[in-house]
Amino acid sequence: MEQANTDTRASDHGHVPGGLDAAAVMYYSHDSYGLGHLRRTLALAQVIGAGSQLIVTGSPLAHRFSYPPRTDYIKLPCVLKRGAGRYEPRYLRVPFSTVRLLRQDVLLSAARHMQPDALIVDNVPPGLKGELVPTLRHLSARGCRLVLGLRDIVDEGDWVRSAWAKDGSYELLEDVYDRVLVYGRRDVYDVAAAYGFSPSVAAKTRYVGYLRRAAPRETPDDLRRRLRLEGEHLLLVMAGGGGDGYELLRVVVEALRLSPDRRRFDCILLGGPLMPDEDRRRVVELVDRTECVRYLDFVPDVASYVAAADAVVSMGGYNSVCELLSAGKTALLVPRIAPRREQLIRAEALGRRGLLRWLHPDQLGARRMLTEIEALLAASTAELPRLPLDGLHATAAAVGELLASPGPIEAVASA
Repeated sequence: MEQANTDTRASDHGHVPGGLDAAAVMYYSHDSYGLGHLRRTLALAQVIGAGSQLIVTGSPLAHRFSYPPRTDYIKLPCVLKRGAGRYEPRYLRVPFSTVRLLRQDVLLSAARHMQPDALIVDNVPPGLKGELVPTLRHLSARGCRLVLGLRDIVDEGDWVRSAWAKDGSYELLEDVYDRVLVYGRRDVYDVAAAYGFSPSVAAKTRYVGYLRRAAPRETPDDLRRRLRLEGEHLLLVMAGGGGDGYELLRVVVEALRLSPDRRRFDCILLGGPLMPDEDRRRVVELVDRTECVRYLDFVPDVASYVAAADAVVSMGGYNSVCELLSAGKTALLVPRIAPRREQLIRAEALGRRGLLRWLHPDQLGARRMLTEIEALLAASTAELPRLPLDGLHATAAAVGELLASPGPIEAVASA
């Protein structure tokens, strides 16, 4: 019976007459470090809103998020990135090769049973260490529409070209993916040119734009009342998932201690739920000795905190930047530079457009940070340039177009 159902779907070549409301969509989010992949996937699932949605994720925090209607998730065994291309199990005391095979089997089994009409892959064409390739081949043979979603910047061009040549990504882009959707703008960073896309892959690449974040659930006044904030200004500091955010939080606290009028503003540190226990302990000790500063480990509604802040200091991850752009908030980025330089490239590109300020981590120090904080607060009422943030709806439209198209997909000119 299962084989008969599979054959029926394959004969349709992915065509779903009822559109997204009648479609089954599967999402892949490998999540070896931070929260960016899962946050982006959840934002897409909320707007795409297909009839049935299954997110397969490796995030250890998958249970702490809310999910859109008609959406469920499967949790893959967690892995931890130890460097560029180096991974190990986060919890299980078994070889990484064992966990990789387990994850590969779970992915393929989910695809076989769900028989999705579309699979949306976040940022890694073959999946982590190739774990997604059997699933891609299986679904491609059955007419499932395969979509690769790339953040605005994956990494330095030379690194991406070398890594993708080694892991077979370019062949997958040519042979199995129907669309490549870039969650950014070509005039900010030309992914196709930087990563050496062939003419045929460039023709099926679309720059859909940055992804607007969800609207705040609380008004700034309500949030400030709830947290009993009394300062004239609110400074928010975001460390992303928290895995390597300790140094930024430490320097900000040290900077505030140098301020001659510390009580003029409140400061909230969002440390991130993936911060190592020892780093969290040290941050809490610093906060306990510093007035008008408080530490929060995790908040599901980051948008409300960003909206309430007069200025933001943040690492430069894709989702954090989208939060700042959505709010039109005065911000300073301190980007991560290892093991990937993606955040640095993003900070430079957006800084050139006047959308935010940025500081190289090599220049990170308490006195310099205090100067930057004062500059942010002084400019907090200034009107900033704005970028269109229409990537979510453009992605939903692109997926709907794929599902409404019978037969093989024609390449289109890159937008």
